[in-house]
Amino acid sequence: MAEAIFHPPKRRPKVYESYIAPFPVPTSQEEAGLTELRVYRAEIINQHVIVRDPEEIEALYGRGYFGKGILSRSRPEYRISNKWSDANFMRMPVISSAKYQLHLDWARGVLQGQGLDEDSIEKTLKKYTDPVELECAGSTSRNEQTECCAAADRGQAEGSTHHSDGDLEPSDSELQSGSPERKKPRRQGDLQYDPLADIYPEEPAVLDKEALSTVKCHKHDDLIMHCGCRLKDSVVDDMLSNATAPPTPSFTPGHEYVLVQEDEENPCDSSEKTPRLVCRINPFRIIEYLQLTLEEAFFLTYALGCLSIYYNEEPLSIVKLWQAFSVIQPSFKTIYMAYHHFRSKGWVPKVGMKYGTDLLLYRKGPPFYHASYSVVVEMVDDTFQGKPLRPFSWRSLAALNRITVNVSKELMFCYVVRPSDMTEEEMSSPECMNRIKVQELIVSRWISSRERTEQEEM
Repeated sequence: MAEAIFHPPKRRPKVYESYIAPFPVPTSQEEAGLTELRVYRAEIINQHVIVRDPEEIEALYGRGYFGKGILSRSRPEYRISNKWSDANFMRMPVISSAKYQLHLDWARGVLQGQGLDEDSIEKTLKKYTDPVELECAGSTSRNEQTECCAAADRGQAEGSTHHSDGDLEPSDSELQSGSPERKKPRRQGDLQYDPLADIYPEEPAVLDKEALSTVKCHKHDDLIMHCGCRLKDSVVDDMLSNATAPPTPSFTPGHEYVLVQEDEENPCDSSEKTPRLVCRINPFRIIEYLQLTLEEAFFLTYALGCLSIYYNEEPLSIVKLWQAFSVIQPSFKTIYMAYHHFRSKGWVPKVGMKYGTDLLLYRKGPPFYHASYSVVVEMVDDTFQGKPLRPFSWRSLAALNRITVNVSKELMFCYVVRPSDMTEEEMSSPECMNRIKVQELIVSRWISSRERTEQEEM
């Protein structure tokens, strides 16, 4: 048997993240006492191990690349939208109206599955989908647009504006379409239109009509609204100070708010539609979790002691996990022993189903290097006899080796050697791994012409 040649791992050309050291493994009781480890929480849901907490998800994946996002290719990075916008005092994602309608249909399907009638469904959806009024930066309301168009019509009817006085010449900011002076034309305080501009240079303050209807004139025995007299400045200041601010939108905790892109008809030109952002509650919120393989979950629990797995709100012991995972996945014991072996050597094993094997071995992690080996795991006895998990023929073995070579990897057979005298009772506990040995075998294609050339050179 020829000796295998080690090929260095193939580094990815572009790396978009920095490497974080994996979880520490205490080698003695003293080190275990000095190292403060946080115990994370996972749950078994439908025979899958799920981590829900966002901070724990970031820690488990970032420090060892354990698991994958249920909605992502690897790192849990799903977001409802890649486009975000500032609205009033918070930053919210921007989605299209078609995507929002799709989430609305999903929410309707969930409510229909609960047996609700159509009236109850519509009332519930209306409660969640009513627009939340926000004053978005850079947006104009319909009233302002209408007022702008009316002012433009008045300007055309009155003819061109006189600019005999240099002080009345419009500034550059007023000529810009986005300036406040352009959006909201003012007559009060302008000498061209207001003869009392010298006396009242500023626009009057907007007062509450209900509060104004109860104020009496200080000169006449009548209400101020009926006599037409001007209010004292002190009375105006008191009314403005006592006026309540308009209600601000209250954001309910637990809801996800989004800005929906909707088309609005331009009041100046009905054929032209202008996009606007409307704040709404996302009726169907999608939350991404971290899904751990059974081998990863057991390694974090048994080898590192930093994960506690719950089932029906009850924590499971290591022995119960070993037995439960063996029932869920019959090949769990064999594959976990190989997983534990390679993790202890510093490799990052991931699922190799994509290339027809059990494991893929990465140096540091998938973001930094391509997988170096595709691993097939088999359990044998001392004489290398045993029932294979996948019996190979020469044709299937050659096909698997060709696939592995085409993706720039090497095919490795990992044999988990079990003592012949080990009973099933011993195998029912993870302590059996103390007697297990692991042997690695790299399979490569033999090319006769290359062999002949090498011998001639020698």
